[in-house]
Amino acid sequence: MNQLTSKPQSKVDVIKSLGHIGDFDIIVREAISNKKSALWGALQETLFHLNVKLMSEGFALGTKRGELEWKIRSIVEGVENELLSKAEIPVQITDPAEFITWLKTKIHEHPVNNHELFKYFDNDDLSSEEIRYFLSNYRVNMQRFHLHVAAYSLFVPFQMREELYENLYDEFGQGDFEQAHPNLYEPLMDYFGGAREEDWNPETFHLLNTKMALCWFADGLQYGLGGMGALELSIPAQQRRMLAHFRRRGLTEPMLKYFVVHCECDEAHGDGWFAAGLPYIKTREDFKKVYIAAMRMLAARAGVYDGIVRGILKRRAEMKGRHASVDRVDQQEQVA
Repeated sequence: MNQLTSKPQSKVDVIKSLGHIGDFDIIVREAISNKKSALWGALQETLFHLNVKLMSEGFALGTKRGELEWKIRSIVEGVENELLSKAEIPVQITDPAEFITWLKTKIHEHPVNNHELFKYFDNDDLSSEEIRYFLSNYRVNMQRFHLHVAAYSLFVPFQMREELYENLYDEFGQGDFEQAHPNLYEPLMDYFGGAREEDWNPETFHLLNTKMALCWFADGLQYGLGGMGALELSIPAQQRRMLAHFRRRGLTEPMLKYFVVHCECDEAHGDGWFAAGLPYIKTREDFKKVYIAAMRMLAARAGVYDGIVRGILKRRAEMKGRHASVDRVDQQEQVA
């Protein structure tokens, strides 16, 4: 292990190859302690590909792959939970309905809803290529949202599934598959030039990995309830600012239908999730689980926006550097 600690690239290689399982927990701890590091990025990318493979090929129970992936997930999630901030819920809140009201306020006040990325939309300060880059990252999680709802529904009481299946019914176009939300997204994505895998940021992977942890693998329904309920409740305020920018660009309403639909229905979905889950959160411990998951999901969503802003600024700096180089060459040629 001493060799690994002195060679950062070796740690990245360990994560990507899933080798040295005995060293893995130490490396994971280092990665999660620094979420701006290349090590954290490698961890999120590796876990993302495990998750996408699970969605297409299953859990591989009884195989070496299944056994290894379960160990990897358990190590990562254990460290994530250990390093999470503690839940701070007012001591006087003991009633579940009062807790949900308080939680909704916290969700609406969360910094993700006023992320700096939205200033770029508000000020129409985004090129077509930057919009394509944004949409490509956004699409990674949008495409798979319904899978998290479906997976989570397996672990909740029968009565609670009604709300989740109503959500899925909306996701699939209310019986018209052409209106399924992933299908509505594609015309806009194609208009700006299509998605490219090289666009995707570690923070984008992290949001999907967080959804997997809370909806597919969590220890209790409270985690998926908090995470997905918070996500649904917060999305309309964010997407209205995106939608306003797209309309100022003169894009047609049919092309924008994905955003129109979500601005109209997601807040109701969020309310529906919390109403459906209310009978199953009874204790202060339940409150903490719901709250922690909500804040964790919103932080992961904010991370996606962080990554996109950094990517935009990096691309702008590179473009400015190229222009400066061209100008210098032109000046030299004129002098010659």
